[in-house]
Amino acid sequence: MSEPIMRFQIIADDSQVSNMEGPYGCVTMIPFTGRVESELFTGEILPGATDVQVENPAGSRNMCAKYMFQGTDREGNACYLFVENNGYFTAANRNDAFFNACPRFMTDSPALGAYLCQARFRSEVQSADDGIEIRIYDVLGE
Repeated sequence: MSEPIMRFQIIADDSQVSNMEGPYGCVTMIPFTGRVESELFTGEILPGATDVQVENPAGSRNMCAKYMFQGTDREGNACYLFVENNGYFTAANRNDAFFNACPRFMTDSPALGAYLCQARFRSEVQSADDGIEIRIYDVLGE
């Protein structure tokens, strides 16, 4: 397997988690912060980042995290990088070491836009000592 093109370090704000539970499932909203350092982009997550997790009564869970980084692209220019990362898991694979998700990017960086704004990436989300690590892979480069 190839090396990830980026690694996001995510830190959840457990004091601000919102939950709703009912007979038709549950919803959990988890605000978070974080950063990325890579050859492509380096930056910090702006306020407002949230991971929304919706679980049905059968235990299948959809996770959709939306967040925006402010930082610099590989040419050193200031820019933003928006990320939407969607993943699913079931009760059967809930205890796996990681799960795969599908990230989508949008950026105002001329140096990164043509590359990152394509449907060619996957992510691995896994627990880390200080939160969550998200590894981004280019599936066409693997």
